Amino acid sequence: MQKRHSKVVGGIALAAAVAITASACGSSKSKAAGGTPTKSGAATGFNAAVTGIVNPSDAQGGTLTAVTRTDWDSPDPGNTYAAFSWNFMALYGRQMMTFDQKPGAAGTKVVPDLATAAGVATDNGLTWTYHIKPNVKFQDGTVVKAADVKYAIERSNWGQDTLVNGPSYIKQFVVDDTKYQGPFLDKDPTHGVSGITTPDDTTIVFKLSQPFSDFDYLMALPSTVPVPRAKDTGADYFKNIQATGQFKIDSYNKGVEMDLSLNPNFDPATDPLKLHVAREKNIVVKLKIDKTAIDGKLFDGSGNVDLAGVGVQPQTRSGILSDPNKKKDSDSAYANSEMYLAIDTTVKPFDNIDCRKAVEYAINKAQIQTDAGGPIAGGDIASTVMPPTVPGYKQFDLYATPNNSGDVAKAKASLATCAAAEPDQFKDGRAGGITISTRDNSQVEADSAASIQQDLKAVGIDVDIQKYEFGKYDSEFAGNQAFTQAHRIGLKFYKWGWDFPSGYGYMAYIVGAAGIHPSGSTNHSQLNDPIVEDLFKKGTAELDPAKRDAIWAQIDNEVMTQAAMVPLIYNKQLMYRPESLTNVSFSQAFGMYNFASLGVK
Repeated sequence: MQKRHSKVVGGIALAAAVAITASACGSSKSKAAGGTPTKSGAATGFNAAVTGIVNPSDAQGGTLTAVTRTDWDSPDPGNTYAAFSWNFMALYGRQMMTFDQKPGAAGTKVVPDLATAAGVATDNGLTWTYHIKPNVKFQDGTVVKAADVKYAIERSNWGQDTLVNGPSYIKQFVVDDTKYQGPFLDKDPTHGVSGITTPDDTTIVFKLSQPFSDFDYLMALPSTVPVPRAKDTGADYFKNIQATGQFKIDSYNKGVEMDLSLNPNFDPATDPLKLHVAREKNIVVKLKIDKTAIDGKLFDGSGNVDLAGVGVQPQTRSGILSDPNKKKDSDSAYANSEMYLAIDTTVKPFDNIDCRKAVEYAINKAQIQTDAGGPIAGGDIASTVMPPTVPGYKQFDLYATPNNSGDVAKAKASLATCAAAEPDQFKDGRAGGITISTRDNSQVEADSAASIQQDLKAVGIDVDIQKYEFGKYDSEFAGNQAFTQAHRIGLKFYKWGWDFPSGYGYMAYIVGAAGIHPSGSTNHSQLNDPIVEDLFKKGTAELDPAKRDAIWAQIDNEVMTQAAMVPLIYNKQLMYRPESLTNVSFSQAFGMYNFASLGVK
């Protein structure tokens, strides 16, 4: 997750099956990184929840209290795009497919939830057929039908005049000969998308305009959670969501609290994979808590889990890492995101590849890692477009420098080549008048920009730093083509996480033409490379996972060959899990603890 790329981040996912690297419980023969297996096979210690399950139990406790510094964009499954929201939603909604609750890389594999099995692709990948489980019910006792899934998809993907927050991947790939206007503009219940049909109450068929091999991942998006048309109130549906999961929402006071209790019409017999086990009786979510107070609530027991899932505050890190009792209850894990510096290939002098290479060589990434919080709380130094958690990732570094600290000589040599080709862009051998943009909610970006400014100055590039509003960064500033050109924003900080774990789910909107718009661009490099576009087309049509992953790796290499971005940090976050929690595991799909499996003692 654009899930939520610049907006959350994090991101989310689905694609080819990922090799299983850890068992659901961790066994006595395998221990979590930094952790120790107990006699029962449960992992304990630092990083134990990354590849194992801490305090495994299906026992039902009392009330689980989640605390968070933010609020939902909307709890409506068809109107939400925050990573924590997609994660939490599995407690009260059942999408067609969902992520396996196994820890580690196995947790990025999608498994059937409302569906009986993964989709069956026919017609060279242009038709996908699913069947839904019989006797799954809404909280009012009504049986869920395929038509409820079809309607949910139509309202979320074709109703974005009203539901503005969610993704629209399905609309991008499904045939729509009728040019459907969505259920909020077209009130006729007999109308709908021509490419989605329901031959009977348990079958749903999708006709695609082009092959899309990751379609099972699209069925794991929240927009496939069924919605009964008769009870849909559009943007206000969040006030009366009809639950299909093990919990139902009893009350939601925006900015204050959400309360959930057991769904009386949830039938465990419809959940053979045990994806919806209620390990508590009630859930209370305390919203908009001062972020400086959240860690303390986890320590003193007034909170059981941080819903935002973004890790502890900087001032808390040293206290956790220096205290063995706290460190054993914490985890440092990849957040499925990467911080990078996009180089706008349309802003002079960075339309010249040698100027872009000069930036690649100049930056001291070791200092950036320190600014980000070090290897445990910040992450690993990056050199590729895709982080290591994305299927298809291959390690390489086309612009390696000694100790990742930059190479002034190589940077100057590249800049000199650029200056010889474009002398009008240089004065006394130096490039200037260029802006680096950062987002106003990130101190890490501010600190890193100041460091990069000095790195570039040392090689002959003079830049100014401008901070722009986080919520308008894509629409009005760094992602606005006219604004970018007028202010010569040639270098742009960004952080991106997947919507689903495949090369397409991670890269399509940051290095592909799909992410380029006059306003609202997420491809901040403005890279429109025919080689990349051809590879995306081949990758989405390739049904063989191994061949598909090889194509994603080719795209990564091509983008770096073009020096269109400077990868900085494969993000990690330090997370704390109170001992009051049971069945704790880190979801690699969401980049945080798996809320659907959590329990409380």
